[in-house]
Amino acid sequence: MSKLAFGAAGASGVAGTGAFAAYQMGLFSPEQLTVKEVLSKEGYQVVKDDGKFKEFFKEFKSDTGFMNEVNKHKKENEDLSSDDGDKGKVALKALCDSYLDSKDNLDKAIKWCVLRIQDTSLQSGKSWIAVQDNDSNKTEWETAFTNAKTKLIEYKVSGIDNSTAATTGYTHVKAWCSESKKQPINNKNKETLDNAVSWCTK
Repeated sequence: MSKLAFGAAGASGVAGTGAFAAYQMGLFSPEQLTVKEVLSKEGYQVVKDDGKFKEFFKEFKSDTGFMNEVNKHKKENEDLSSDDGDKGKVALKALCDSYLDSKDNLDKAIKWCVLRIQDTSLQSGKSWIAVQDNDSNKTEWETAFTNAKTKLIEYKVSGIDNSTAATTGYTHVKAWCSESKKQPINNKNKETLDNAVSWCTK
């Protein structure tokens, strides 16, 4: 990409860092990679099975922007607003397919069409510790903190140091897990994925 072309990309409204990242991933390269190719290159895992499409539809259907996009792919006269996912999953799959074949819907594809850390398959007998608004499973989080304290300190998780006790530290590992599990699975987040599976499960 020439300096002139890159400058034009920035001047047209693409944030500098975003433009550079997109340039690195190939969106501004001469061959104009598709979203699917960029996702594959960066190690993202695209949603494929019907069950996950249904789950995603039910999770995101309260998002107006999401529904506006999905409704572009519904069948004629279908009402997806009260759908339990049986129809919505079909529309969502079609939406994601359209994103993957495009060259300008990367952000939306990452938001609605790829697996997140919380969607990763765990070993048999393992499960994520539930992130409750209350302290109903406080003991589980205290145990998680105690087991991972050394690594949490090494990783510089906010609010945790050598003097932190489990009775207070559990809230910090809980907060870290809550946010980290929302991150997409990709090459960049591999360490976060490994840590989440180690620290946020029981």
